[in-house]
Amino acid sequence: MSGVRFAACTIAAAACAVMLGGSAHSARSQGGAAWNLKPVADAQKWLRVDVEGDTLYGFRVRGTDFTVTGIKSVRASGGPAPQCSVTGTPATLACDGELPGGISVFVQLTTSGAGGAYDFALLFEPGDTNLFYVPSNQTAAPVPLAGSLGMTSPTEGRVTILNVSRVSFQQLEVAPIGFRVRSVSTQDCGTTEGGGIACQGNLGPGSRAVIQFVTEPLAGAPSAVLLAHGSQTGFIYVQAGDACPDLLAELARLQAQASTVKSQIALAERQLTSAEHSLGRSKAFANAAAQIRSARSALGPLLHRLAALTRAIRGREQKLKSCEGGGARKAAAATACDDEWKAAAQ
Repeated sequence: MSGVRFAACTIAAAACAVMLGGSAHSARSQGGAAWNLKPVADAQKWLRVDVEGDTLYGFRVRGTDFTVTGIKSVRASGGPAPQCSVTGTPATLACDGELPGGISVFVQLTTSGAGGAYDFALLFEPGDTNLFYVPSNQTAAPVPLAGSLGMTSPTEGRVTILNVSRVSFQQLEVAPIGFRVRSVSTQDCGTTEGGGIACQGNLGPGSRAVIQFVTEPLAGAPSAVLLAHGSQTGFIYVQAGDACPDLLAELARLQAQASTVKSQIALAERQLTSAEHSLGRSKAFANAAAQIRSARSALGPLLHRLAALTRAIRGREQKLKSCEGGGARKAAAATACDDEWKAAAQ
């Protein structure tokens, strides 16, 4: 985000566009907000608007070489969704409502025309009519992404993000809808201003990331927009589904790791026993003593690792029992996606 305030843009539009930074093919930012428009399917575009800092009161979008014809969905993470409609000539997307710092608004539009150039304006007070439109251009279409959202308890959940594309991502993002994330237990992840999740780390083609978090009490049916960023962007909208299959897979993984560690412990114990038996023979004393030291140094970390895995297995078993006994929904979270957003991952 450029950090340039709208108050600086009182000069000609061309000069202001240069001050705001970015090229004809990049996301734009201005006055505590950033926006990005992407084509997601024939005659559909996806708009994201992020607010940082002071509260804003809406935004406007009008195509210059395409026409906004309708709205398929409006969702917001970090605050209530604004009221949006298409009005006026030229047809303009008008979204009004209090947009606090940290909120992300996602709007899926229907359009006509093959272009991607548009004008964007922010409202700095309710009913603002003194609007400054910034010339902008849509960015590249998103690449495929898959994922799921499962609530493992009333205040705990997990997100799975699967890279089904051929590119690598360096940042992951979870924009929760209908709830706020209070803390994240996954390494290299943290919470955002709007109660979402941001993670740093490489996610290569075919790789999977699992993010575990604690929420504030849910007020309704949870869902989320999952995003991955790198040289390209992937995203998918998911609704909370059955977390049981996800937990079962993780439990199996932990049990397999525990089995491997047990085998390593058994080997270290056999080596230790053999070395102790050899200790009584004077000719083998030095060699046996070295073997004992080696076996003991390997055994300690393995026992600690097994204890940690055992605790994790017990925790997952308890969550799985609660999940299966609580009448969890049968629809798998990975397929509990809003049909209107599936085109974004094609």
